[in-house]
Amino acid sequence: MKLKNILKAPEKATSAGIMPRLKRSLSDAAGEFRKRGIKVVALFMCFFLAFCVFHCIGNLHSASTIMSLDYEEASKGLTPNGMRFNVFEIRSPEVMERLIDYAELDGKITPDELSECISVKATHDKNISGNVNYISTSFVVKFTNKGFINRTSAKKMLTLLCKAYSEYFVEHYGFNHSILSFDADDLKFNDEYLMAVDLLDLKCRQLEKYVDLRSRESKNYQDPDTGMTFSSLKERLNDFYTYDLAKLRSYIIENGIAKDKNGLISMLDYKIRMDSLMHNKMMAAYDEDNKGVKMYDAAMSAVVMIPTQDEQKQYYMSRTKTGMDNMVKHAQEQLTGTAERMEHIEYNTYLTEKLKAGTANNTKMEKADAMIKDMEVSLDKIATDIQTVDSGYLNTKARNYISISSDSTGFAEQIGLVSSLLGAVLMLIVTFIGVSLRIFFSDKEMTA
Repeated sequence: MKLKNILKAPEKATSAGIMPRLKRSLSDAAGEFRKRGIKVVALFMCFFLAFCVFHCIGNLHSASTIMSLDYEEASKGLTPNGMRFNVFEIRSPEVMERLIDYAELDGKITPDELSECISVKATHDKNISGNVNYISTSFVVKFTNKGFINRTSAKKMLTLLCKAYSEYFVEHYGFNHSILSFDADDLKFNDEYLMAVDLLDLKCRQLEKYVDLRSRESKNYQDPDTGMTFSSLKERLNDFYTYDLAKLRSYIIENGIAKDKNGLISMLDYKIRMDSLMHNKMMAAYDEDNKGVKMYDAAMSAVVMIPTQDEQKQYYMSRTKTGMDNMVKHAQEQLTGTAERMEHIEYNTYLTEKLKAGTANNTKMEKADAMIKDMEVSLDKIATDIQTVDSGYLNTKARNYISISSDSTGFAEQIGLVSSLLGAVLMLIVTFIGVSLRIFFSDKEMTA
C-alpha cells in the first residue's frame, strides 16, 4: 500500500505543477498582447483584410438580383394567361439558348452547362400558418461562373439572363393570338355556300368579342404606328357583319345558290323535323306546368313561409316562393324554348322554299365565289390589324409583368463582413494560443 502511494505521488506533483504553469503562460501571453497592442490590432486588421479580399475575389465570379412578378395572377401562383407559374423555367433549354446567343457563346458552352451556373430561390420561402403556404412573388436569381465563361463578367451574364427570360415569359404567357389567326382553308371543308357564310359569321363574332374585351380594358389605347384603336376596329367588324356579310347571305339565299341543292334540302328537312319534335315536347311541358299552377291552392301562398334562395344564392324566408313559383319559372323557360325552335323552323322552311324556287346558274355561282373571296380577304385584313394593335398593347402591358431590381449584393455581402470579422477573431485566438504554448514549453525547458 505504501509503495502504491509512493508511485502515485510524482504523478500528482507533476499534474499539480502543469496547471500553474499553464495559467502563468496564459497570463504572460495576455501581457505580451497588451504590451504590443498596436501590433495586435494591426495583425487583426491584416487577418480581416485578408478574409475580405478572399470573399471579394470569390464574389467577382457571381452576381445576384431580385426578380419580382407584378401582375394580379402572380399571388395565385399563375401566369398572366392563367397557366401554372414555374420559376425554374428560367433554367430551361430555350432560355439558355437565348442567353448563349446574347452572350455570343455559341460553341463554347452547352445549355446544360450554363444552367448549372444559375440558382433561384424565393425571397419568402416559408410557411405562414398551419398548412397554408405563402406564394412568393419575388425571387433571388444568382449567376455563378463555374469556369465555363472567361471573358464575360457574372454581372453582365445575369443582365442578359434577365433579358432572355423576360422575353421568353412574355412570348409564352403574355400573348394568346390563336383566336386572331384566320385561315381561309377553314371555309373549304364544306362546299356549300351557306356553310361558308356561317363560318364567316362565327369568326366575325369571335373577333368582335375579343376586341370588345380589349376595348373595355383600355379605351384610349392607340397604336403608335398605325393610329388604330380597339374602338375603330370594333366599328369595322360591325360594318362587316351588318352590311357585307348580310349582303352575301341575302344574295345566296335569294338566288337559291348551292353546290348540292338536293342534299342541302334534305338536311334542312331533317332539321325542321327535329325542331318540330322539340317544339311539340316543350309545348306539352308548358301546358302541364300551366295546369299545375291552376290546380295550386292560391290560399297557401299567402300563409306558407319557406326557406328559399335569391339570385345571389342567399337564403331567406319567403311567402311567395313555393312549388308554384318553380312551375311558373319552368313554364316560362319552355315557352322561350318553343319560340326559338319556331324561329329555326320558319328560317329553314324559308331556305327550303328559296332553294326549290331558285334558278342559280354558273354566273351567279361565280359571283358568289368572288363575294366569299372578298369577304375572306376583308376579314383576314381586319384580323391582321387587330393582331397588330393587340401586340402593341400587350407589349406595353407586358413590360410591367416582371421587374428586375439592381444587384441585390451589397458592399457588406461582397466583402463578407460578418464572416471576415469572425475569421479574423478566430485567427487572433489561434495566435494567442500559439504564443501561450510557446511560453509554456519555454518555461518547461528552463525548469528542466
